[in-house]
Amino acid sequence: MKFFCDTKAFSEAINIVSKAVAVKSPIPHLEGILLTATGGTLTLLSNNLEISIKTSISANISEEGSIVVNSKMLSDIIRKLPEDVCEVTVNDKLNVSIVCKNADYKIVGLNADEFPQPPMIAKKSSITLKSDKLREIIGKTLFAVSLDNARKILTGSLYEIENNVLTVVSVDGYRLALTKMELPGENNDSKFIIPGKTQSEISKIISGSKDEDITISFSENYALIEGEGVTITSRLIEGEFFSYKNTIPSESKYIVKTDCYSFNKAIERVEPIIDEVSKNCVRFRFEDGKIIISCETVLGKVNDIVECDHFGESLEIGFNYKYLHDAVSRCEGDEIELKMNSPFNPLIINSVDDESCLFMVLPVRI
Repeated sequence: MKFFCDTKAFSEAINIVSKAVAVKSPIPHLEGILLTATGGTLTLLSNNLEISIKTSISANISEEGSIVVNSKMLSDIIRKLPEDVCEVTVNDKLNVSIVCKNADYKIVGLNADEFPQPPMIAKKSSITLKSDKLREIIGKTLFAVSLDNARKILTGSLYEIENNVLTVVSVDGYRLALTKMELPGENNDSKFIIPGKTQSEISKIISGSKDEDITISFSENYALIEGEGVTITSRLIEGEFFSYKNTIPSESKYIVKTDCYSFNKAIERVEPIIDEVSKNCVRFRFEDGKIIISCETVLGKVNDIVECDHFGESLEIGFNYKYLHDAVSRCEGDEIELKMNSPFNPLIINSVDDESCLFMVLPVRI
């Protein structure tokens, strides 16, 4: 095997696929990248058995072949080479030579035949989105995915297609994030749970170009994401997702409108005194056309006021700073609605100008 390629393009491709490389695996191949040189293309593939990523770059191929190289070592080497053409040669003993100008590396590779290939997917359904819309969807919902592996089903987001509308929902037990969008064309009703880690890597990889189509295909147990020269195969999370529709209140006793930017900035001004150890809550009192925001911790205390359209019976409620800020900071438009029933019921947050997104946060007892 022997090929020549641009070091910058090679490094960028390695960076993409390295996101699916296993860390400290008992199987050495899972810590590596499969390099396959054929025609005028060098294909890179990684696979940690949960998610695999494949991409390709142009290369001058003198001898076709394939080899597995440790991802960290290969990345460190190629990243430090000058921006020029590098020559990669592999002999029959799996010894790899990497040469670029005066730099000459000799490393040991692994047999490509033992590298686990991603599964072939029997597509049950698929959807196509513009890359910027997919990034927007992930950005508005991924933050509410649970990090607790004891509740595996909540470590992913529900992708539900119904009546040609895609609804994406994330829940971690303390908050909920939901966004909807109408899909182009005709799409079969279906629902799947995509792991949060997979969505995170998708968001990093796609550029957000408005003209790029991203296709997500689903089988019984896998999702296949294709676009921008990258193919991602990921396991789906099996099981029945949280029955989120029953938790969102259909009516609200208090509906308060306020300026989104001002409210978000007021919440952010609380952060300097937040005590990460005791997780002190932030108090919100709604009365006489204003929201009185206060917080007291071992580090200090703060009071702030934001105008709103609330009049009548006052209400005081408390929230975890991070949970509330995560939701409000993702609202778009000039004005937001805060919907409540009591200090013990969830808060619903949505933009007045955009009904496609909804956030729900559980209060903290005060």
